[in-house]
Amino acid sequence: TDISRVGLYGLTYKEDVDDVRESPALQMLDSMKRHLGGKICAYDPFVKTRLCDGQVFDFDEFLSSVDIVVVLTSHTHIKENADRLKDKIVFDTRNIISGEKVYKL
Repeated sequence: TDISRVGLYGLTYKEDVDDVRESPALQMLDSMKRHLGGKICAYDPFVKTRLCDGQVFDFDEFLSSVDIVVVLTSHTHIKENADRLKDKIVFDTRNIISGEKVYKL
């Protein structure tokens, strides 16, 4: 599997729901596909159907596939698993993760 080392966490439009209508993450993925051409890894604990190439359905698989995690949705799941991101570079767009290698956007 040719998956980028960048992973998007959160495909829903808001935290702790499975609704992906008007999801900023899906819009971003579409734009990246058009402009960059490569695959990117994506994970959301609430989304059980395939929405994009590179999507994984297991958090451990997601973490082992990426070096950089872009947090796009502030699910309770990522807050409860924030300690598992300590070896990753994290771009936190929701201001919910803290740590040495965490960058707020």
